[in-house]
Amino acid sequence: MRYLALLPFFLLALAAQAQRVHGRIIDQQAQPLEYVNIGVVGKNVGTVSTAQGTFALTLPPDLDGEILQFSAIGYAPVQFKVAEFKQRFSGQTALVQLQEQAVALKEVVVRPKKFVTKVVGNTVDSKTVSAGFTSNDLGSEVGTLLKIRKPSFLESVRFNLAGNKYDTLFLRVNVYKVVKNVPTENVLREPIYLNVAKGDIKDGLTLDLSRYNIYLESDALLSLELVRDLGTGGLWFSGGFINSDSYYRKASQGSWQKVPLLGLGFSAVISQEK
Repeated sequence: MRYLALLPFFLLALAAQAQRVHGRIIDQQAQPLEYVNIGVVGKNVGTVSTAQGTFALTLPPDLDGEILQFSAIGYAPVQFKVAEFKQRFSGQTALVQLQEQAVALKEVVVRPKKFVTKVVGNTVDSKTVSAGFTSNDLGSEVGTLLKIRKPSFLESVRFNLAGNKYDTLFLRVNVYKVVKNVPTENVLREPIYLNVAKGDIKDGLTLDLSRYNIYLESDALLSLELVRDLGTGGLWFSGGFINSDSYYRKASQGSWQKVPLLGLGFSAVISQEK
């Protein structure tokens, strides 16, 4: 009984060692950067900055040897060793500046005059089999593999819904290159957001991406990321069992995991040379 009585104090001591850090992210003009991904690389500890560039994150001591990364499309990522970051900003608000990153221009790709369109991904629209967001873990993502047989342009995307309890949806659309069945770099040149009022939310969400000229040379992961606190509720996507693979991760910079057995109803219209 003596040892059991000591257990709560032991747990409190461990919790006390975790450091809660607060910070703000700015650009080269000292303007706040919104929806920046912040997280421990490969771990389920991360978040996303607010529209004012602020963030808060709890860093436990067992991650002191890991890398904390700040990243956003169009900016060079910034990294710190967790222990060094905690020591540097102990007792004060962290100020992190991201520098715009020049993107090397590839050979200009011209849309073919004669092309065909096809649908890739999963078109399943089941209301009984589903998965999705049930908490406001900023930076969490779910996505579905798009199998690209030959180079293509991404024209539009669709996300089939099984249920929604949020008033308004605000999510970031991401498209990742997939190498050996593992999502890697984001191929987008600028952020794309899906902002839908509750009255406009139907059984599915469709977004025209043709103006972005997104060129896919190989398989890609189409994902939705939670970047803003949506309040209480939940969002579920249609699922099926004989589909393209789907993946998820719980936090910014975390490792991707394959959804067991289930493929979510994320699909895309692509165009390719005829």
